[in-house]
Amino acid sequence: MSGTIHQEARVEPPQSFAKGAAGKRMRILEIETFGRGGLIHYTYNLSCALAERGHDVTLLTTAACELGARSLPSNLQVVKSIARFTNRPHKWLTAGSLDRVRPLEAVFDAFRTGALARRLRPDIIHFHSTNSSAWLYLRALSRLQNPVVTTAHVVTPHEPIRLQRALYGRIHRSSRLVVAHSEYDRRRLLEEFAIDPDHVVVIPHGEYGFFDSDRQAEDREAARSSFGFGPSDEVALFFGYIREYKGLDLLFEAWPEVADSRPRARLLVAGDPSRIGSSRASELEAWATSLGAVHRFEYIPFSEVARYFAAADVLVMPYRHISQSGVLYLALSLGVPVVATRVGGLSEVLREGQSALLIPPESRDSLAEALIRLLGDADLRGRLANGGRRLAEEHSWPAIAEKTERAFSRIRGG
Repeated sequence: MSGTIHQEARVEPPQSFAKGAAGKRMRILEIETFGRGGLIHYTYNLSCALAERGHDVTLLTTAACELGARSLPSNLQVVKSIARFTNRPHKWLTAGSLDRVRPLEAVFDAFRTGALARRLRPDIIHFHSTNSSAWLYLRALSRLQNPVVTTAHVVTPHEPIRLQRALYGRIHRSSRLVVAHSEYDRRRLLEEFAIDPDHVVVIPHGEYGFFDSDRQAEDREAARSSFGFGPSDEVALFFGYIREYKGLDLLFEAWPEVADSRPRARLLVAGDPSRIGSSRASELEAWATSLGAVHRFEYIPFSEVARYFAAADVLVMPYRHISQSGVLYLALSLGVPVVATRVGGLSEVLREGQSALLIPPESRDSLAEALIRLLGDADLRGRLANGGRRLAEEHSWPAIAEKTERAFSRIRGG
């Protein structure tokens, strides 16, 4: 395996390296198989923070990883060699052939990942699990003696897919240790999959303030203007992968009431609809158009994300269910007030009136009421923004890395 992200600069780890519970420097292999979106953002930040604590870290990700040349600690290597064919445009790969090639490539990549692990001989292999292809990688890695840790970013499939729930159970049970992002997810792992309590640890999600450092050199008004919004418009943002469980349809149902009450209210919708099917995506896009929403139904590249949050007064999360959300931590880090449903791990993190307005799931009326209240109260938006930033500071990557290091140290060599 070859290929690394070209570094702009190497940053030496601090001399005051805290060696952790085991008192030993570790070789850590972090594996992430998407290369774009919240998963690579999470894994990249964690890898950097672990390296800055003095560990030797290799981050394995896709050939088309969206995080290009960046400053890295000197003891962090980024290897970009997963999905060399399907994550890059090839003239000879049609949409139909992509569907046939992906499973074959996943098998190939899994065995090549095992070969890389044998060569690196890491003390810990950390796999970031979000879909069923994780099973292929974990099978290849199970042949090694190295302890494998998985982070269950998703405990069960978001949509009901035949046999996938059973496969997720095998994924969770195949690791020496499973990381959950909330007590809610920990309980699900214990109750729904009978995971040994000693094999599950809760480590919260980290903040996404690194988007702020990459923000384009434009102020709030310029960002708003780029979407056609005026200075006095009140902008509500829905952002991220468009999937049924995220409740975009509930927001669309609530929006006419919001617009009637707040004439300057504007709706901004951005995200990739590829997982809901073309027919449903077309239906939602037509609905957005009828509501006068500014919408972009496609994947939003990393370099453009901060502009959407700079333009927003409120982030809306009308989710039906969720484990945890990187979009939430992005809003908290960038000081965007949040309206969210009391589902999954969100209610463990957020505090009503302090860092968000919380509403019941599946309640169009409650959603409209919360949006009307928040869009019309600048002081409340300011309090929630400040509370969100404080909450993001509590989820700093140095703190997340320390918790991760302690979990790794507990099983290292065990």
